[in-house]
Order: sequence, then structure tokens, then C-alpha cells
Amino acid sequence: MPHNMRVKLKLKLVLNHEPLGLYGVERALIMIKRSGESMQHVMMKLLSYLTFYHQDLLIEARADQHYKPDLVRFNLRGDPVQWVDCGATSLKKLDAISRKNYETYIDIVKKSRSELALYKLQADPRLVYPERVRYWTFGRAFLDELCGMMTSRHTLHVTITAEYSGLYLMVDGAHTLHTQIVRL
Repeated sequence: MPHNMRVKLKLKLVLNHEPLGLYGVERALIMIKRSGESMQHVMMKLLSYLTFYHQDLLIEARADQHYKPDLVRFNLRGDPVQWVDCGATSLKKLDAISRKNYETYIDIVKKSRSELALYKLQADPRLVYPERVRYWTFGRAFLDELCGMMTSRHTLHVTITAEYSGLYLMVDGAHTLHTQIVRL
């Protein structure tokens, strides 16, 4: 799908999340692929939403800061408690986010294990609080296959397995995909 196309995805989600003990959670979700944004980036945001599921997790919400997260969850005071950034995240941005949000868990999601490992290797020594940053990825072939299936309207049945070890996704009751969830 070309970068210059805007696409609106209307998704019906049915989520089984074993680590959280949630089964049969149903949500309607609209995701927009903006012009200039890759479908891989949109799918990384979707997979992050599913992996880190919480009823208060927001996609593309402002955090009243210089930088904007891809996903964020706030405490009752309006401060971020979880900040998720997918794809290209500069080390300068990560350092600024971690310094400003000292009570926030930061999740970095990359499209491949090699990209994730290299990023972590560069980031950790530069961070004051590297223990608050978690690094995640999914199978590259899985991400590419999922991107190829997404058009406009879909029903997704999703299972996140125990200890965040894997993700099973059935698209429209017909196609079942599976990926390992990797955390470094």
C-alpha cells in the first residue's frame, strides 16, 4: 500500500489476553493510516495496543509534551504511566521522554529483532533510567503478512499467550496468523 494513501481501518476486536486474565473482551477500533505513514507503522501500533491492552490505553493521544507517543496511558493526575513508541524513535527523543517522565514505563516497538537489538544496544548506555524502557518486536514475516491483509473493515480474534510469548490472530474468521512476541 503506497505511503501517500490515507486508509481508514474499522476493526472489531475480540481479545483473549492470558497474562492479564482477560477473555472475550470486545472492542471496536478505528485506525487511520495517514498519508506518508507506512502500513507497517499502523500495524505496529495495532499490535502494541493488543499486547499492552488496558481499557485506558489511547492511540495517537497527545501527552502535553514536546513529543507525542504512538500509544499512551495516563494516571488520574493526567501524567503518562505508559508511553509506547513504534518504528523510528530517535535516541534524543527516547532520552527526553525518559528524563521528563520519571514514573513512566516506556515501550519501544520495532519491526525486526535485529533492528530492536541494535537500538537497545545504542539506547541503554545513553539513558539515565534504562530499567524503565522495555523493548519489543514481532515476527517480520507476520507483520508483512498482516499488512497485506488489511484493507478497510475486519474482525480480528486475538490471543496473547501466557508470559507474552506469542500472539495468535484470526482475520475475518478465515486467516490465522501467529508470531512470537520478543522482549529484549
